[in-house]
Amino acid sequence: MKKYLRDYLKLVKTNINALNNSDKTFKSVYEIMFGNPAAIAAETSDGFRIREHTYGEVKDMIERASESLYARIGATRGYVALDMDNCLEWIVAFWAILRSGNKPYLVNRRHPLNMSKGLIETLGIKYIIGKKETALPGEFIDITALPEGSSFEDCFENEIALSTSATTLKQVVCFYTGNEISEQVLNAGPMFKENMAIAVHVNGRLKQICFLPFYHVFGLIAVYFWHAFYWNTMVFPKDMSGETLMKTCRAHEVTHVFAVPLLWHTIEKQVMREINNKDEKTRQRFEKGTALCLKVQNFSPALGNWLSRKLMTEVTDKLFGPTVRYCISGGSYIKESTLQLFSAIGYPLHNGYGMSEVGITSTELRNKPSELMQNSVGRPFASIEYKIDEDGVLLVKGNSTCKRMLINGVEKINEGWYNTGDIVDCIDGYYYIRGRKGDSVIGENGENINPDTIEQAFDIPEAMMYSVIGMGEGTDEKLTMIVRINPYLNGAKLSGMIANIYKTNQTLPLPMQIRDFYITYDPIASETAIKVGRQYLKNALADGRVKLTPFNEVKFTEAAEFDVNSPLADKVRTIAAPILGVEKEDIGPDTHVMHELGASSLQYFTLLTELSKEFPIDYSDSNNYFYTLRDFCEYIERQI
Repeated sequence: MKKYLRDYLKLVKTNINALNNSDKTFKSVYEIMFGNPAAIAAETSDGFRIREHTYGEVKDMIERASESLYARIGATRGYVALDMDNCLEWIVAFWAILRSGNKPYLVNRRHPLNMSKGLIETLGIKYIIGKKETALPGEFIDITALPEGSSFEDCFENEIALSTSATTLKQVVCFYTGNEISEQVLNAGPMFKENMAIAVHVNGRLKQICFLPFYHVFGLIAVYFWHAFYWNTMVFPKDMSGETLMKTCRAHEVTHVFAVPLLWHTIEKQVMREINNKDEKTRQRFEKGTALCLKVQNFSPALGNWLSRKLMTEVTDKLFGPTVRYCISGGSYIKESTLQLFSAIGYPLHNGYGMSEVGITSTELRNKPSELMQNSVGRPFASIEYKIDEDGVLLVKGNSTCKRMLINGVEKINEGWYNTGDIVDCIDGYYYIRGRKGDSVIGENGENINPDTIEQAFDIPEAMMYSVIGMGEGTDEKLTMIVRINPYLNGAKLSGMIANIYKTNQTLPLPMQIRDFYITYDPIASETAIKVGRQYLKNALADGRVKLTPFNEVKFTEAAEFDVNSPLADKVRTIAAPILGVEKEDIGPDTHVMHELGASSLQYFTLLTELSKEFPIDYSDSNNYFYTLRDFCEYIERQI
């Protein structure tokens, strides 16, 4: 074992022992986390210069901010809303709220505004801390402009709150004490030992890109606490555009990237699109190279990963760079082809499991691609127990799970097993997520059918979103597909889409074949959701917010006249074309930048950033998404 790994594992053990011997409060976590003043806590950049911030420097910032906050609002022992995207100031505000005798509520910035307002009211919050004033009710406190306060004897609070992802639009708030967060932190220790790749440093440093939001349980625990507690470095990108993220990882020599499947899927699509545009010889060389790398990794993961980094530099130099050593995906289903690709190019991608109500409970720690591609979420962590009930649903309990919740304002105490609602299999001690219990449909043969499995069989690039649900009651329930499309999708593409859906459906086993198909032009997910919540969709159907048209009754709508050569449209196309890797002529009025031009989410955010430089508007405050030239131009015209 290399000396730096031995030293690092010794450090991990020291911090674990210190936390185990403490009272496991937030104050204890804070004191250990900031116990090495010289270690680098964070790196930021203005696009030209990288600045390092030590744990000692950040601790000083926290103490000054907590003193100012205490002088302004006192130790209320109540909740204060923390409303910021990831940044160094988020860390300062989080700990300053706790240290001043208050409790942070981590505002989920993906929630619809009305839901966030309702949660603020439910929690009785009077103060909102952030960097930019928002529409949330309460007195706004600018974390960057706090006045000087006087020193005080810290009166640490010991509870935080975060909310779930709003796929059902229910108010769900999860409360975590210092004890539960301590147990989550302690779960990381054995991980470093079981899989040495997690502990690998490059040029003496272990660095995590702060892409996942800290107000989400995955970002809070796996990105922040798992790394900051062991004195690793948080890297904050200047913005979330694709170009910035890639440049940041390369410039800062990031070693760890944790993200949701959406990111991994879009990058896979981008990589494969570029490979398929190459000549036949280049494509064959890529296929042979990836096959060789996977074969060697299955024999010796360390040797194979080294080989991948040597052979795949042409690919990785355009992505996160050569220093990435460990990746985790979590939040929903990830494709086997995605897991295979990232392993092959030297970015081993491990699937994990967690939810707001239980924290992060397991991750796949094996290294061989043949094991990673099985899509296991691993075995439960030391603080966690798993059990499968008679319906095949995963039950979770442990010292690190949330013990108290508010569901639509009603308190719920979680004293025993928590029903996750996820259908799982367990094979040789490893767990595999198969779908959601509440989404299951009773098939014609009386068996429960998982719509997730069916959805995975379809690839519908023309759709904005689609979902398979059960419609009807009892024995009359039918598997139904609902496809949301652009109202201006041309007739040829629409008929081709329908034909391909029918063709794919016929390849499924008879009990799993979809019976009814509908088109809609209405949103089938909440405006900030990255996936369709089936309960949300069912509620929207019941409320009449989503109107359906059977496939065989669809009428084509012609787009209103749009001048693609107008000065505004021409400028947008000029900016978009090089970012999307297409010709200007490929961008029609209603060409979908993701589904038709193959843009990744990173390219999409790059486009937003570049357009905001050209036009005096701020996309970050908009709750809308823009996918076509028409969308962009209409929004710009409205704002200007």
